[in-house]
Amino acid sequence: MEPIEESREHQRLYAPSRSTLRGAEESSVASGRPGAEPPWASDHPWRPKGQAPDYSEDTRGAWLVRAIVLAVIVLANVGFLSRSRAVHSLVVILDVCGAVVLLDVLVRVLHLFRRGVLRMRWKKFPAFVGGRLEGVLVARPALEPLAAVRTVLRCVRDERVVHPEETGGEVVSFEPVVIYQQISEAPVPMDEIKMRELSLSFDIPADLPGTDLGRDEAVYWQVALRIPTMGPDVETVFLAPVYARPA
Repeated sequence: MEPIEESREHQRLYAPSRSTLRGAEESSVASGRPGAEPPWASDHPWRPKGQAPDYSEDTRGAWLVRAIVLAVIVLANVGFLSRSRAVHSLVVILDVCGAVVLLDVLVRVLHLFRRGVLRMRWKKFPAFVGGRLEGVLVARPALEPLAAVRTVLRCVRDERVVHPEETGGEVVSFEPVVIYQQISEAPVPMDEIKMRELSLSFDIPADLPGTDLGRDEAVYWQVALRIPTMGPDVETVFLAPVYARPA
């Protein structure tokens, strides 16, 4: 089995593991008893018509903090009305800090505009082992790929790892390990300068486990993409709705 290494790109393709996330936010997975709802109805907030990348962070709080800091610094400039040189010096220091924060905001906005918003629209939900997984990558604004898009469909299982401590105790963690993957390239039509949508399809072997997020050693499927563009490549990963066929 092949261990998954960290990506060097902004998108965290491989960590944290699903089991680690499950420890912080327990999912309610349907059991296999007769009449129970299927697992894909409750184990993950699936959005088949426009799914966000996996591990995507909610940055609204960070933006709010930056806005508050900038507002406080702007208000602090009232201190220039004072005759105190100490107050003037303090306001100048705050203005320098504000310029740094504003530069950080501009860099983040430019990065967000370049990377855009990526969503995956699943043509058939869910997919089952032994069948096909089909989806459409939607990019807003459109991307300008320089070559074919590298696509990876993989099945991942979180392996329990026990780390001994010097005090004699043990620390348990989970490491994602690839138990299956298929790598291919999705060509971008040469007559299209900008890529707004890209159709993807994968054949899923029948002898592999389906998604099971309700256990400590979680099993899950991912579709990872690398889009070659000017500058750093755009990397992203989506949790894929691949399940075992119902009995």
